[in-house]
Amino acid sequence: MIQLLLINKSENNAVEITSELRNEGLTLHPAIISSHKVFDKEIDRKNYDIILFTPNIKDLDIGTVLQRLKERQSDAAVIVIADKTPEETVFLLKQGVSSVIPEEPRELISLTLQKEYRALQGLRCEQVLSHQLEDSEKRCQQLIDSSRDAIAYVHEGMHILSNDPYFKIFGYESRDDIEAMPIMDLVASDDSAKLKEFLRRFSPGNKNKGTTGENNTLKVKGIKEDGTEFHMQMEFQPASMAGEECIQLIIRNDEIDLKAQQKLQKKLEVLNTQCQETGLFNRRYFLDQLEHSVEAAINDKQNTYLLLISLDNFADIRNKLGVINSDHVIADIAGLLKKLTDEKNISLARYETSRFTALINADNEQAIMQLAEDIRLTVDKHITEVKDKSIITTCSIGIVLIDSSCKGSQSCLNHAQNTCDKAAEQGGNQVQLYVPDASEMDDQQLLHYWANEIENAIKQKRLFLMFQPFVSLMGESSENYELYIRMRNDKGDIIYPRDFMPQAEASKHSVHIDRWIIAEAIRLIAETNKEGHHYRFVVKLSSASLTDEKFIAWVKHNLERFKVKGKSIIFQFQAGQAADHLRQMQKLTQQIHQLGCLLSFEHFTQDENAETLLEHVIVDFLKLDSELVKDISTNAERLENLNAVCTRANEMGIKTIVPFVEEAGSLSVIWQSGAHFIQGAFLQEPTTSLDFDFSSFS
Repeated sequence: MIQLLLINKSENNAVEITSELRNEGLTLHPAIISSHKVFDKEIDRKNYDIILFTPNIKDLDIGTVLQRLKERQSDAAVIVIADKTPEETVFLLKQGVSSVIPEEPRELISLTLQKEYRALQGLRCEQVLSHQLEDSEKRCQQLIDSSRDAIAYVHEGMHILSNDPYFKIFGYESRDDIEAMPIMDLVASDDSAKLKEFLRRFSPGNKNKGTTGENNTLKVKGIKEDGTEFHMQMEFQPASMAGEECIQLIIRNDEIDLKAQQKLQKKLEVLNTQCQETGLFNRRYFLDQLEHSVEAAINDKQNTYLLLISLDNFADIRNKLGVINSDHVIADIAGLLKKLTDEKNISLARYETSRFTALINADNEQAIMQLAEDIRLTVDKHITEVKDKSIITTCSIGIVLIDSSCKGSQSCLNHAQNTCDKAAEQGGNQVQLYVPDASEMDDQQLLHYWANEIENAIKQKRLFLMFQPFVSLMGESSENYELYIRMRNDKGDIIYPRDFMPQAEASKHSVHIDRWIIAEAIRLIAETNKEGHHYRFVVKLSSASLTDEKFIAWVKHNLERFKVKGKSIIFQFQAGQAADHLRQMQKLTQQIHQLGCLLSFEHFTQDENAETLLEHVIVDFLKLDSELVKDISTNAERLENLNAVCTRANEMGIKTIVPFVEEAGSLSVIWQSGAHFIQGAFLQEPTTSLDFDFSSFS
């Protein structure tokens, strides 16, 4: 799913672009910014993939956008949509813009967005692989340095890297003495030909270079610095070092007793997996186990919980005690955690200086939360004595479920860190469970999430209405508004219908939203009637209300309860949905008109299906599709289509509403088309107030 941010003064235009991109088959999670005031907050809130920037917002230029993204280390690709000269385009690209494209043809937006998203995915993949390679090379270097065998890497016959046992076996005092030395100088002249043949066989340029399956050992006589000779066995393998192909060379050290070597190997294994200060597993071991847990969750459906435990005030403790003494506190807390988790088959590690991690294979969320709470309480009550000083601390714990839906170990770790940080920012000494953002969920999780979110929004009164007027071109004095639903999340941010209505319809919760809107509309009409207003509201309905057998009875009950006349409500369905449920639409139309209410179709276009729909359903209003309205003042073909639809509607006694009117220049052609009403930013953007002055258009 593409995380898309549209920066555009015209929300209608941004919605059109989003709709067209989705029609192209793109899966989007869009957000729209129409004011410079919310830009910083939005990019702080989420890491976007693509930013579509239309330079029409006052006080927000492309330079500011790029600077803010740079400050937040965002890798989002920025696409500027504007008609620019070649010189202006070059300037923008030098500033850091990914692409500059004109507004037309619109298909270019989709193609460019897909291209930039693929490039961004490639870049991110390269960064991950680069970090993994760097980490692997560091581990290899550590293993080489800890090995008692002599190991070196050779490129074009020259040493480029070696460990201590390698230069010592030849009697040199440091590795500087042997690196950059030809390997041929370390072998007796009698064996030079054999060594040269092996080097040739394993050289990077040889297409048939040696592999693990063939003989890769060579017995030769080595020459020490003092000129003495000794027998040695060399093992050759193709290798890579710092991106360069080379040869790995191992000389087995037979002078060490086998048992001693095995004992040493075990000791090294412990050192490689254990934190020496605490006795817990170390960061490297934890990261390996996290990888295994993620693989098990994805492949075997084996769930694991990740706990990140962070001491809240460790910076103050370190300032008070110093680095060495503060380590005693860490060791003491580590012992405390070990006692709490020893008998529970939990992999406990020291992740960072004052942070610990635990991996627990389990399915019981309640038990995990209880364990985390036990850890929190134990740390809170514990007193550590250091140098005659009593030290107390608390901890914040972030918990993440690693299941089949997880997106990799780094993603799980990021969620744990963010959740832990959030707990600390809210005062610390608390446990928080990570709840995934809607954009990170699969389809089933998304439906479940939005079902709960919608129910909670209704209960907690986080739904609210926006009102956009539409006015008559025929001199009518009616006060007409179309109603739009909005939701606030628990942080107070506005969520638009495009983000929750598809899930609401899929989970059958759109009926509840429809009824909430209708109830609010009827209540508002009843209240404003007392003030002398006679508002008429267009209420958009979902397809679920088409098949809701109790819908009409419920509407009738509310009209009678508030003593509101049916003609004050215009129920609006999408034309496409009505065509898909034609029989239900015919029945519902009759019932709506019996209540005295009116009916409207939106997104009405000029095609055979639309004409057929009007032959079967009696409708009072048609709200035209944006494709009929866009650029009508300059596009003769679209104007002709608009005129044809309005003429046909007038013949059938249907009133037409022309939406998305954004400038005065198109009013004259709309008026000549015979349309009855206009709506759009030219009049007023949707607001939370019923304050439009209709008298100025009467």
